Amino acid sequence: VMGVLTHLDGFKDNKRLKVVKKNFKHRFWTEVYDGAKLFYLSGVENGRYLDREILNLSRFVSIVKLRPLAWRSTHPYMLADRVQDLTDPEALAANPKANRTVALYGYLRGTHMKGHDRVHIPGAGDYQLDQTEKLADPCPIPDKERKRLDERHKLIYAPMSEVNGVMYDKDAVYIDIRKNAHEEKAEEGEGERMLSELQKVDTISDRLASQQFSLFSGAKPVTADSVRRPAMFDESVDGQDDGDSDSDADTDADLSDSTVDGQESRAISLNDGSDSEDDILQRVGASDSDDSDNDDASDSQSTARLAPIHTGVKRVNLMELVYGTTEDGSLASSIDTDDRIKPVSVGGEIDESNLRKFFITNPGDSDDEEGSADEGEDDAGDFEDLEAGSGSEDEKSGSGSDDGASGSDDDESEEEENEFGLPADKMKKLKNKFDRVYDSDDEDGEKKDFYQQQKDVLQKYVDDTRTEMDELATINYRWAGEYVKVVIEDMPYEFMQGLDPTLPIVLGGISNEEGLSLITLRIKRHRWYPKILKTGDPIVVSVGWRRFQTIPTYFMNDRIKNRMLKYTPEHLHCSAAIYSPYIQPGTGFCAYYMKRAHNFGVAATGTVLENSQAIDVVKKIKLTGLPEKIHKHTAYIKRMFNTSLEVAKFEGAAIKTVSGIRGQVKKAFGNNGVFRATFEDRIKASDIVFLRAFHTIPIKKFYNPITSLLSVTYMRTIAEIRRSKNLAVPNKKDSHYKPIERVVKRFNPVRVPKALEAELPFKSKTKQVKTNNPARAVVLDKEDKRVADLLGQINLLHKDKTKKRREKVQKQKDAYAVKRRAEEAEADARRQKKRKTFFRREGQNQKTPNVAKD
Repeated sequence: VMGVLTHLDGFKDNKRLKVVKKNFKHRFWTEVYDGAKLFYLSGVENGRYLDREILNLSRFVSIVKLRPLAWRSTHPYMLADRVQDLTDPEALAANPKANRTVALYGYLRGTHMKGHDRVHIPGAGDYQLDQTEKLADPCPIPDKERKRLDERHKLIYAPMSEVNGVMYDKDAVYIDIRKNAHEEKAEEGEGERMLSELQKVDTISDRLASQQFSLFSGAKPVTADSVRRPAMFDESVDGQDDGDSDSDADTDADLSDSTVDGQESRAISLNDGSDSEDDILQRVGASDSDDSDNDDASDSQSTARLAPIHTGVKRVNLMELVYGTTEDGSLASSIDTDDRIKPVSVGGEIDESNLRKFFITNPGDSDDEEGSADEGEDDAGDFEDLEAGSGSEDEKSGSGSDDGASGSDDDESEEEENEFGLPADKMKKLKNKFDRVYDSDDEDGEKKDFYQQQKDVLQKYVDDTRTEMDELATINYRWAGEYVKVVIEDMPYEFMQGLDPTLPIVLGGISNEEGLSLITLRIKRHRWYPKILKTGDPIVVSVGWRRFQTIPTYFMNDRIKNRMLKYTPEHLHCSAAIYSPYIQPGTGFCAYYMKRAHNFGVAATGTVLENSQAIDVVKKIKLTGLPEKIHKHTAYIKRMFNTSLEVAKFEGAAIKTVSGIRGQVKKAFGNNGVFRATFEDRIKASDIVFLRAFHTIPIKKFYNPITSLLSVTYMRTIAEIRRSKNLAVPNKKDSHYKPIERVVKRFNPVRVPKALEAELPFKSKTKQVKTNNPARAVVLDKEDKRVADLLGQINLLHKDKTKKRREKVQKQKDAYAVKRRAEEAEADARRQKKRKTFFRREGQNQKTPNVAKD
């Protein structure tokens, strides 16, 4: 940072100009840093600054050394020059306000960035990097110097400026074929028409809706609309489902499962849970009974019988299928009647193999006999308790067997007999852990010596270090200077909806700055901001990459405690406590208010001091009380405390009366807050006793990041809320300043007994001095009046003569002073001339020997 001071030609006095330069230099150092360079342009001649001064300024600019910013040199950051939305078009069609997947491109600066670091986008918030990828530099440095610039050697890099028409990416090639206004009505060529059709992207649901296929040769083609027709059931089933036939057309999906080898087809339509379990089981049972009775039926008959089931639109309640039977147990009874219907929930555990068959992603069973052969094992479950050991295999051979039930009863009895109330396997684990910790390492009982133990510790450190280094080798690092592509998922849709290419988008790394804590700042109101800052008013702090709103508490440290300040000092630094993410100590910041009410926006500047979990800020408080009983230097004070416990906390505290008599709190007297106190003198019943104490102020933990790129919500000050709601400031009578009226106390005169006064020496006795005697009126006769008038005239003449004499003497002194100044000036001229003559002669004498020697 450097400064230039102009308009110096307005100062005609050189001394005044020198003082102004010095003042501005120190002022500039105060604002920037000590030693900042300040140039002076003396004036303008013929509409131009002096060439010599401009040359000096340009030379300094060319050789100046830039001071690196500590924040940028210790954090990775990237200025995005390209933003792309990678969100699935189908997700956007289903929900336009869904979170987006955004890719940002740019050059990485600062330090290196890891693959899944946390970053902060000013105005958007904190995000996790999902993917980082190094790309080829779009504008590489020329490999050699070219003396002539040809068309094929021209390098143009202008992202988001519509200069280049073709853009290559890892996944696709983007071609810009937009036309100008005068070319919109022109006919498209074959290539342009092909590109326009390629840009029309349809979703999968739209493409499936337009497709059709045939199940059998010569059959009517099936479309998406034709398969969603109402189901046809038997009369017994239809009679129960008459009330639900109207809602059958509103179903969304059919889940079916078919086995081709066994010539068996089972289909269950899933709906929102409106069908009962009996209705579902009747449909499934009907299809199974028809298969068992008519095993030799033709394929056409099987297809006609199973068509209502496949095309039915009623859906199974998945909650009942997954979590077992209902309260009446109808599902369990139906399952027992048919061996081929396998329950999804067995013994409170979910049978994954049966549950998978109800979804279209099921690959299907290749052999139905193999599935039926292992049916008993599937019903019992394939889970094995590895912790319980091999002895539990017989107990878990079947979920419904008596052995399993007895095994569970034995486990429950063991749990009841355990004195700690823990399961047996849990107790076994704890016992093994205890043995490993407290038993010796060797079976023979030989313990390792100290040297061997230290070697093992060092070897463990080496192994851990190697493991960490191997993990670091697999981390995907991106180094400064690379052109990278970062992908961020779950970005709010407002980011892309309100994207403004004119606003820069910066990604800053915040790997270790996510936790919230209390931050201590050294802050100073900016000298150009017209108002002082108030404690409790929400203010916006801009530090590092972040901008957030917080509620500061200003305080001043007096080397003993942190005393709260209601307002910041006028021209001094103070401290402030805020609640925000971790910030490196020594980082500079600036603060401003959301709504600018003045021409200058920056309200304060400062530096971060420390991060801490607790900051004790205290506020002065005065406790007042009144004397209840007074006995010499001891008094009982009331109405200062409420309980004896409060008095116990303040035992030994210093108290004072309004008249200045000091005292100390001793002990509580009773339970109503009255206490005994001693004073250095006897107090009066009218005295007010007060105790000065300090109360800890809690720091308000409020942190509101400014998301200007999404949607801005901020806290308003109390004054702004009152102005918006047109509310008046509360008028408290106790807060008004009142005139101080001090009553003059009149003390009675000291009365000394006559017997004591008689024994006192004369020096100590009371003197009778009469000072209040009234003046006597004097009446002058004619002669006395004439004498008095004559004396007055004589005095007047004397005063006039004295005045004239003093004026004459002053004029003589002034004339003499002028004469003396002229004589001194003449003498100084003679002495100066004589001195010049002397030194001229001496200089010539010194040169003469040198000439003679030569």
